[in-house]
Amino acid sequence: MESLAKYRYSLVAGSFAAGGSFFGKLPSHLSAQKLFYTSGALSDSSYLEIAILRVLPLVLMLICNVSNLRCFLKALQMTDQTLTCVVLTAASNYVLSFILGAIVYQEPLSALSGIGIALILAGLWFLCDEGEVESKEKKLGKQN
Repeated sequence: MESLAKYRYSLVAGSFAAGGSFFGKLPSHLSAQKLFYTSGALSDSSYLEIAILRVLPLVLMLICNVSNLRCFLKALQMTDQTLTCVVLTAASNYVLSFILGAIVYQEPLSALSGIGIALILAGLWFLCDEGEVESKEKKLGKQN
């Protein structure tokens, strides 16, 4: 559990990256749903549609991307190896994007995508577990 606390900024950065992707795709998804039925003339409801369906998701996407970069830089400062930080951020982004796509956008699930997610999670587990073993070895070396 110590390794998760050490890499928390990497996981949060990956979450923000997935959120940025999610909000980037949201305007086209909402437009396809035809939530607002407006005529060709501009009215108050069409301005509301533009604000809710177009501008708000883009603002949220920008906020997520800025937060992603901020957390990623903080994660780089906290970790000893930059490769671990990069892999954890990318992997958490892929997994969360997969989950959000399947739940919200009803993207098709295949056996190959399930195997891919399982391999990513197994790789994350080995990566975090290896770091924990190395830190225990360093502690033991300092005590001797």
